[in-house]
Amino acid sequence: MAEKPEIQIVVEKREGTGKSEAAKMRRAGRVPAVLYGGGKAPVAISVDEDSVRRILKSEGGENTIFLLKLKGGKEERRAMIREIQQDPMTGAYLHFDFIRVMRGQKLTVNINVELQGDCVGVRDGGRVDFVTRELQIEVLPREMFDRITLDISELGIGEQICVGDVVDMMPESAQLLEDESRVIVHVEAPRGDIEEEEETAGLSLLGEEDSAEPEVIKKGKGEDEE
Repeated sequence: MAEKPEIQIVVEKREGTGKSEAAKMRRAGRVPAVLYGGGKAPVAISVDEDSVRRILKSEGGENTIFLLKLKGGKEERRAMIREIQQDPMTGAYLHFDFIRVMRGQKLTVNINVELQGDCVGVRDGGRVDFVTRELQIEVLPREMFDRITLDISELGIGEQICVGDVVDMMPESAQLLEDESRVIVHVEAPRGDIEEEEETAGLSLLGEEDSAEPEVIKKGKGEDEE
């Protein structure tokens, strides 16, 4: 993604606080927000909801760098969405956190992982288990990117891709903030094979002697009875 932002949004400083003021803003199609970071004090603002929707629908989604301009003034700043609060029932936006993007200062972001390719392990009857769908990284704004795409075409049954396997796919300034042993995707064996292996393992634990039928000793006539 290019560092130069293509999207601009205009925000307004907000003076009022509290639930009633926030509800009034939302009825007017605006959402309370805070701009912070860059070594400067946080600023309480409000933003048009549709403007943020445009950002979220763009190619970069939440990781889009945009130009934030203050209404009625000349002040402008590159920024990113840091956090979104939504109503869990309606999905309505309740609050946004924006962070200032400073040249030369790394950003901490979550990057989506996508899979591509006709997996050979699936053709052999296996199942793809997509364990980790996003990775947290630090990266300079000029090297920001949208997603990590993994080709799983050659991934066979029992094989996997871990975080450490994608280090070389990162831009020069990027640093993965994940355990390198963390599994991203692996191919499981067919369920029938797994059950057979578990059954075989269970039998081996019993041991040959333990698994045999117990000997039944019948008491016969003793010498005294003859």
